[in-house]
Amino acid sequence: MGEKILLVDDDIDTLKLVGLMLQRQGYEVRAASNGMQALAMAQAEPPDLILLDVMMPEMDGYEVARRLRADAKTAEVPIIMFTAKSQVDDKVAGFEAGADDYLTKPTQPRELFAHMKAVLARSSKARAATAPSGERGCVMGVLSAKGGLGVTTLALNLGIALRMNYNKEVIVAEFRPGQGSISLELGYMKPEGMNYLLQKKVNEINPHEIESQLTTHSTGTRFLLASNRPRDAQYLTSAAHFEAITRHLAYMARYIVLDLGPAITPIVEKVVKLCDEVLVVLEPVPQTLMQSKSLISDLLELGVGDGRITPVLINRIRTGLQLSWSQVQEQLGRNIPFIFTPAPELAYQASVSNVPIILHQPESLTTQQFAKLAERIAQRNR
Repeated sequence: MGEKILLVDDDIDTLKLVGLMLQRQGYEVRAASNGMQALAMAQAEPPDLILLDVMMPEMDGYEVARRLRADAKTAEVPIIMFTAKSQVDDKVAGFEAGADDYLTKPTQPRELFAHMKAVLARSSKARAATAPSGERGCVMGVLSAKGGLGVTTLALNLGIALRMNYNKEVIVAEFRPGQGSISLELGYMKPEGMNYLLQKKVNEINPHEIESQLTTHSTGTRFLLASNRPRDAQYLTSAAHFEAITRHLAYMARYIVLDLGPAITPIVEKVVKLCDEVLVVLEPVPQTLMQSKSLISDLLELGVGDGRITPVLINRIRTGLQLSWSQVQEQLGRNIPFIFTPAPELAYQASVSNVPIILHQPESLTTQQFAKLAERIAQRNR
């Protein structure tokens, strides 16, 4: 299929005639007969180009264009206003609303196609100019033997630490459909980015589609957020989708942090082989350490090199009942280069205020520990 065109016009005959002409030219056409329908369709699946009529009931084309430009998901979609309104003031209003081009009806098909090709070419060049150079970034997977050990907290704060301390492009992606919690931690209400990609065919996933689903935090860190609705755990078996997403993400930022959650799921089994670093989150409890030891053994069997595995010990409770650092290393049979001291009050305050730990208290010991981990990763992957 060719580029996806969203055709918006309240005249059904125009929709049929122009739609047929575009299909014959190889374009994939979708049609909307009013402004609200057009906005919903563009939001659900951003097209490559929108052909937009101006004179429509309830919401005219100018308002549709303004709303498209105000939405981060559709802000960069090129718009050609295709209308019978031909006065200079009409055209000026169209460009001020956000149109990239303006054509008056009636027009010859050849002229329409020429304008479409020119606008699509400019859009393609603009995307290419802002795209990564093609150099592969560092992909890090964060996981644990069981849930509740702080995997998401580590992934979230590590990503922001890398972004703030090294001013490089960072993407944090939740590979936990139905179990996403970063949106809840940051106060984002509709974490639909990952679900959108999972509903596509694997061969339809590409950097442009992924880019359209990223949410940018105030720090500049970008997030690919998973749904927190339990029913979306059905996608835990969509391993091929997550593998494709990982392969594209690797070339979209300098550092890519994957929240892989607990255990060796079908997703982890596919994706972990693509990771340059694997951070295994531990807690100083004998039973959990036994599970963690088995997890590391499984990772080695999957082909993850020993030098790519880094245990990270997170102490969450101030109690003498937990094992010491040296005892944990002895039971695990491995060196543990990073340890996080307990900070339950800080973690709670950060969560309820929707502010990551390292931003909530920038001078805290926990923030320094995240900075140290980020420094180690940056040095290893220069």
